[in-house]
Amino acid sequence: MGLNSFFGSLFSKEADEKLPAKVESERQEAPKPEIPEQAKSDAVAREEANAILYREEILDSRGRLCGYRFSMKPLVEQGYFSEQQFFNALQSAEIPVFAQRRMAVVPISADGVVFGRHQSLLAPHMVFLLDARRSGVTVEGLLGRLSAIRGAGCKTALAGISLADDERPLLEETDIVFLGLEDFSLAQFQKLAQNLRSIAPKVALGVEGIQSWAEQRMCASWGFDYFLGEFLATTDEQEAEKKIDQGRLTAIELLNLLRSEAEVSDLVEVAKRDPGISFQMLRMANSPASGLVTPVSTLEQAIAVLGREQLYRWLAVSMFRIGNVRGRDEALLEVALTRARLLETLEAPALSKAGRDELFLVGMLSLFDVLLGMPMHKVLEKMRLSDSVLDVLLRSAGPHGKFLMLALAIEKGRMSQAANLAAELGIAPNTLDITSQAAFTWAQDALAHDGLS
Repeated sequence: MGLNSFFGSLFSKEADEKLPAKVESERQEAPKPEIPEQAKSDAVAREEANAILYREEILDSRGRLCGYRFSMKPLVEQGYFSEQQFFNALQSAEIPVFAQRRMAVVPISADGVVFGRHQSLLAPHMVFLLDARRSGVTVEGLLGRLSAIRGAGCKTALAGISLADDERPLLEETDIVFLGLEDFSLAQFQKLAQNLRSIAPKVALGVEGIQSWAEQRMCASWGFDYFLGEFLATTDEQEAEKKIDQGRLTAIELLNLLRSEAEVSDLVEVAKRDPGISFQMLRMANSPASGLVTPVSTLEQAIAVLGREQLYRWLAVSMFRIGNVRGRDEALLEVALTRARLLETLEAPALSKAGRDELFLVGMLSLFDVLLGMPMHKVLEKMRLSDSVLDVLLRSAGPHGKFLMLALAIEKGRMSQAANLAAELGIAPNTLDITSQAAFTWAQDALAHDGLS
């Protein structure tokens, strides 16, 4: 099942026009999206800890989102959770399943290895991270723990390494070394990276605390392989104000026509300008999720089958995948899908179906400025959107402004702020972890079924 059919099976949709009788009789109604009950029951450990399982994107040197570093953050200041609760949360969130396909970096204490906590999370792409500065054990002790992790079939990572002579043997049992950009002067940082490359050329290098694409390129030029920080969702100044390619212009025009209730004939005329968009519309309409016996062969029929709401959502997703696509565009899509799904499924009793649909679109559109390399107000000048959506995207204002602020607080690990915003919106803070993890799983499933990760 591809991404198009996956969306077709999950998005609730209400056609804005009457379908032809034959198509209507063949169409199956898509189930309304909801958070699985299993996801709710699996979050017990995190609810007890009053904390959220937190994810940080890891990008490779080509700008692709290759995995995540997982940690746990309390919802209240000075909140406490044990390492065992953290590992229980990882297990209930099925992170070992995720690590069958992609990198999952998990911090672990020296004692955690001794007690075998890592044994419950074994997977080919699981990377357990030890901090040499805070381990509380000798170099020999660290060597033993790194060896135990490798012996269990997982990869190892180290932070807090100084390259003192007595620490160099650690590199023989280490797959990745992580350095914090903010922990050194630039000269010290570059020298340490060069020394690591010289001493242990087979060890991958990761850098934390990247704030901009310029910093990412600098570190990539110094030989780093993995990059963590808030830079992914920021505009790359090197590509600012770039020209929007024709495929994305066509998608924007279609989005505008859908917003203005244009005739189907007008939608077809614009869609025909881009063969890729036309092909994908027909492909999605003919997916198994549409439940048709007779294949759809025209764009008019495809639009009727899909309905305007689902077509609008699909076009918003397609913006990340048409034209001159870069590795980072797929990474942005993954973040946008997770953000949009989180916003759509927040347990806010006051939200109507229309409000949830709007929040899904807000989540997708909120990264268009980064995707297109231009200020948000210039992006929105090209689009026809309701005042409520404009208020959210431009000013984090209006009835849904605080919902986007809540999603961003969770993404940035500002959990106390997230808890306060949730309370203001009538959302129980201890439901945020359930919703956040379910949104992440939903986005991962969508991309995995599309054969992209």
